[in-house]
Amino acid sequence: MKGSERQKIIDKLCQYDVYLIMKNINQDDYFWLSDIRENGFKGYTNYTDKELLEEWKESKDGYDSMIANKEQLYDVVQTNNKIERNYNE
Repeated sequence: MKGSERQKIIDKLCQYDVYLIMKNINQDDYFWLSDIRENGFKGYTNYTDKELLEEWKESKDGYDSMIANKEQLYDVVQTNNKIERNYNE
């Protein structure tokens, strides 16, 4: 997998994870966040291409729904090979 394609998937997964964490917190569900803090997280940049594609396959429908409903907390914009996060108010 090309570096830029890989980075786009990582950015989308991170954006979706932030959305899910905040959604869970707003519903007083702290389990996932607590689990990450207790047991750690490998980090998407450390995933193999196969692991990353499997994670994306599991998350894509939810991500697409989040975007379609404009529920993302920030937008990922790539300009001049630099990733920027534009936070929504």
